[in-house]
Amino acid sequence: MSPVTSQALSLLEQRTLDHPFPGEPDPGWRDSALCREGVNIDFFPFSEDSNAIHRVKEVCGLCPVTEDCLAYAMQTRQSEGVWGGLTSSERVSLRRRWADHTRAISELKAENGSSRENPRVREKTSS
Repeated sequence: MSPVTSQALSLLEQRTLDHPFPGEPDPGWRDSALCREGVNIDFFPFSEDSNAIHRVKEVCGLCPVTEDCLAYAMQTRQSEGVWGGLTSSERVSLRRRWADHTRAISELKAENGSSRENPRVREKTSS
């Protein structure tokens, strides 16, 4: 697992169980993003260009708004580019891991007779 993915999973664990990125990112987050400061790097590299992806992730690693950027990308399901230090495929994997984690917690609560249910899981399974 890459260090960026480990950081993202750690971020998820700090968030609520209902949704990993509740609420809206700080509205001004883009103004503080390093990618807006004229960095001569393509933040939408081809997925097979590992050198370009590495360069983008280095910038993201120094950015003060990486968490807001990742939150925005997850909420809006950005399908291209590097957002919050994660590629599109890493964000898909992160969303799947979060869903699996949420499902496992819900199952454990059900097994233990907990009355508190995760509303997001209930919504998805009832439709």
